[in-house]
Amino acid sequence: MLTAERPLLRALRSIDGDRLARHLETRGEYERAFPLFFRAVAQEACARLWDRFPGAVAFVGEDCRGEARARWPHLARLPLDWVALAFPGVVMWDLHVGVVADLTARPPVVRVGVHATPPVWSRLSPLLAALDWPALAGAPLVHHEAHAVGEVQLVEPPRALALSDLAGEAARLAERAARYYEIASPLPAKAGIVSGPPHEVPRP
Repeated sequence: MLTAERPLLRALRSIDGDRLARHLETRGEYERAFPLFFRAVAQEACARLWDRFPGAVAFVGEDCRGEARARWPHLARLPLDWVALAFPGVVMWDLHVGVVADLTARPPVVRVGVHATPPVWSRLSPLLAALDWPALAGAPLVHHEAHAVGEVQLVEPPRALALSDLAGEAARLAERAARYYEIASPLPAKAGIVSGPPHEVPRP
């Protein structure tokens, strides 16, 4: 007499073994690529900024694992696939230019923009809204509420991350992040978040 197959065996039969084998073969390459990719974005962005903005500091998500876990204990999966460019005198978590990837999406996507906590955002929002972002940055930006991490964001629409050219992508994203940093750099002083004379927003 045949017995019915139990649920766990049935579930295993639904797994595509060939795809699983390919994943296992390439997992080492993936682990070598990330977070190396984000470290390269951080390094390249700072190299573009430090002549004019020696106080710019880049943080890589993987290097902030402990603090991220303390800040977001409610998250089962910590979002660590990012780079944050911080402004002098402002806590990075409160305000930064962010390069954020979603490596779980198919295809993986990335977006760049200005991120802030709601209290800081409320002070910056009128200044951000007054800027002509398409003229200054060459891209229209969208308002995004990242409730899970307690951020408000003004960001480019997500675009596919070119995994076949990670070095080129790192250079391109670093250039975008540095440009957003230049544009946003006068705003903390203008909003009274930090003291000191505000610089002018750079022209396109």
